[in-house]
Amino acid sequence: MPSVFNVLIFLCVILLISLIYRTKTIEHFTTADFKNEKEYKNQVKLLSDKYNPVATAKRPVSDILDTVPEVQQCFVNFYSLGCRYTGYIGPIHEGYWDPDIAIQLAVNAGCRTFVLEIDYLDVCSNYFPRIVVRDAQSRLRIKPSSNIPMCNSIEHSNIKDVCDKINLYAFSSACQNSSDPVVIVLYFLRQPPGSYKSKAVLDYFSNVAKGLSPFKNRLLTNELNGGTFYRQKQEGKLLINKITDYNDKVLIFSNANTLGFREVDTYSPNEDLDFLVNLRLHYTQTKLGITESGTSFGILDTADDYMIIPSDRADDIIEQTKLHWTICLSKDPSIPVSKDIYNKITTTYGVHCVPIMLFDAGNDFMFSDKLFKTHSYIPKPEPLRYIKPPVVIPAEPNPSMDAKKGILRAPTI
Repeated sequence: MPSVFNVLIFLCVILLISLIYRTKTIEHFTTADFKNEKEYKNQVKLLSDKYNPVATAKRPVSDILDTVPEVQQCFVNFYSLGCRYTGYIGPIHEGYWDPDIAIQLAVNAGCRTFVLEIDYLDVCSNYFPRIVVRDAQSRLRIKPSSNIPMCNSIEHSNIKDVCDKINLYAFSSACQNSSDPVVIVLYFLRQPPGSYKSKAVLDYFSNVAKGLSPFKNRLLTNELNGGTFYRQKQEGKLLINKITDYNDKVLIFSNANTLGFREVDTYSPNEDLDFLVNLRLHYTQTKLGITESGTSFGILDTADDYMIIPSDRADDIIEQTKLHWTICLSKDPSIPVSKDIYNKITTTYGVHCVPIMLFDAGNDFMFSDKLFKTHSYIPKPEPLRYIKPPVVIPAEPNPSMDAKKGILRAPTI
């Protein structure tokens, strides 16, 4: 007769196999099945009815450049329509993750700036980055049945899935403004424990770089029109170049400190996030995620911060925003930025991007004639623009100033 110990071992093995089988079955079932849920279908219909009819009205930014003096056609002189929670169709709580539908709709709405909120999951065995939707208490809001696999990997990366879809739909011939630049904002909520150059941290960022691979033929490096934009080498020049210099290109902005890649030279360029990032975002007032304070040419702050600026500092902030690409998010990630706050911080200070949530029923004001009904990039009012200094050509010097190469003339008698 088998011993009690052997019987217990046998039962444990059977139980383990059953659990594994059940988990795999549920994962397979829910991955295929959530799209049959009534709530999912209703959400897709709601957003499709809102955004699909307006897709054919979009026009490229090049169509309105004749309204802007040539010296003011800088990238930094345009507001951008952005999308927060890229890949998520909502609603905000217990909503659905569907990058294919979400990005089609975002592109149809006119979005050309896409915010990727990146974090790792504590329940997973490793620090692998993925796009998340979290509330103010850091709770995950994506409906679990649409969020399979929960623990991402190189083979199953929702960052790569999102980038695939952006590359597919934003530059498709069906998109009326497909030539417009695309901006990817990497908004890191956390990073693994360790120093900025530890292997765990750099591997984490490297896995994000791998997820950006769909853009490999569109990223900025050394551009023929002038500029070296890898490793954030010329952030200032990036911003003052003509906006159409970046037609059909993808610009990568990030709030992470990726300087460790420069000291640990063991990653290839396409796996080196520091190499791929064109502009780094710092904060000036409120720290969001892992953003550090600093003085670079990019700013990530909350919209509320710009509502409490003292009047005696307003002019300084306006001048700062003229040459600092600025994106503002809501303080509470579940609550969209209101119309009044949007109008205040953009028209007063020139904030470049306040991304919408696709599923926000109150974002209709963003698609008015004065905003993004037709164009994804619209010029700022002239008082808020950066004006390139004129190129001064030296005049012909007066002959009397000729020093004869320093040779003294012989005295005459």
